[in-house]
Amino acid sequence: MLKAKNFVIASFLPIVCAAQILFEDNFEGNLSGWELNNTASLEILDSQNPKQGKALILRPNSNVSALIKNSDQWGSIRVEGKMLFPTDEHNYLGFIYNYQKTTQREDFGLLYVKGNGSYIRANPCRDGNVSRLLYEEYKTNLAEDQAIKIGTWHSFKMEVVNETCHLYVNDMQRPKITFDHFELKSGKIGFQPRVTGGAVWIDDIKVTSIKQLNYKGENIPTIKYEPDSLITKWEVFGPLTKPYSAIEQTANYNDVSMEIDEKKSMWENFETDARGALITGRITEYQGENTVAYFRTLLIAEEDKTVTLHFTTTDELALYLNGKDAGRVYRDGYVSKDNDWNAWYDFYKNPEHKGRKKRISLKQGKNQLIIRVRNGQFASGGFFIYMER
Repeated sequence: MLKAKNFVIASFLPIVCAAQILFEDNFEGNLSGWELNNTASLEILDSQNPKQGKALILRPNSNVSALIKNSDQWGSIRVEGKMLFPTDEHNYLGFIYNYQKTTQREDFGLLYVKGNGSYIRANPCRDGNVSRLLYEEYKTNLAEDQAIKIGTWHSFKMEVVNETCHLYVNDMQRPKITFDHFELKSGKIGFQPRVTGGAVWIDDIKVTSIKQLNYKGENIPTIKYEPDSLITKWEVFGPLTKPYSAIEQTANYNDVSMEIDEKKSMWENFETDARGALITGRITEYQGENTVAYFRTLLIAEEDKTVTLHFTTTDELALYLNGKDAGRVYRDGYVSKDNDWNAWYDFYKNPEHKGRKKRISLKQGKNQLIIRVRNGQFASGGFFIYMER
């Protein structure tokens, strides 16, 4: 047991009952209950507020995080606490959930509250690479009485059940955002500051076990996705350390296995997310060497014809149709300022969110489209594709 000023930090138990308090810390003691990856940027200090006492300051310094030890054993949880942005500069508090790290990858869900901008964004990190550009529809402004005020303590609450995360700010009755598009269903919880910019303070952290989410209403924001309008049936090959012409020149969709570097590998089914997006960052590595992956789909034409494909992407895409090079599709914002950097779910029907277009010639019958992606660019890791009918 580690005693804090007014309460006790609970023992770490893998099996918990409903509503059990799992962890508490008001930072009047030490940081033994935390897993810190950059101790120089995380420090307990006097908040200069008699009501708060001491608090934890998180300073930006590239990759900084404070995870709660053993929190991956707790299942569904509620995290409550307070946050303060001391200065009017670029800063945020990131809420980490379902954090998993292996010898190959580091993946976690992340929602963040921007201090000086007073908004929330969804920003899952896959192998350490942010992916907020894939989820811009979840940007939520905090305005009027719900706005973030610099130098003021604000209450927050995060609830996590499997892959779903609800984040509350100021108003503890209705979440500001409900997000369920990060694929991992378990892992550690914690906090992080922005990579650069200003610091953020947190205090009065309490974690409680829960059986279900408190909020039962419609998703926030309420968005009607139409994945059936997109191309969503895919297979994946990879990840790989480099491109392979043997894969790119494959013309027969029935070929399900190939020998690469004297090892036989298989094409495997790959599911898009509920919006219809191919989240390529699930496969490719950002910090590691396996940065390349191939995705393929089958296009069937009743006759020889030319069709238009629409893309919105945070990856640069290389296209191969029936074993032949079919050109490149650049990430949005790369070529023209007419497009922003985001990959939008409604790109094919909303002129304000238009992406790229590519005309291809299909032969009568089966046509194999292979798309190569190469991770390594900041804020990459996915794309949507639509074919005009």
